[in-house]
Amino acid sequence: MSTTQLLEEFEKLPLDAQREFSDAILHRTAHFDYNAPSDEELSAAAREVFGMLDREEEGDAAPR
Repeated sequence: MSTTQLLEEFEKLPLDAQREFSDAILHRTAHFDYNAPSDEELSAAAREVFGMLDREEEGDAAPR
C-alpha cells in the first residue's frame, strides 16, 4: 500500500481512531535515528516562516 493510499484511508477514520493511530505511529518513530537540522537549516526555515507571516500581515499573501 502506498503512502498516499494510507493517508487516504487515515482520513476516512473517525477522529478518535485518527488520534489513536497517530499516537501509535509517533511512539514507533520516536526512536528512529536522524540527523538534527544544522543551524543554517534552522535559520533558513525560520526566515521562510517569518517571511510568510510578514506577507500575510501585509496582505500580500492568502492566509493559511
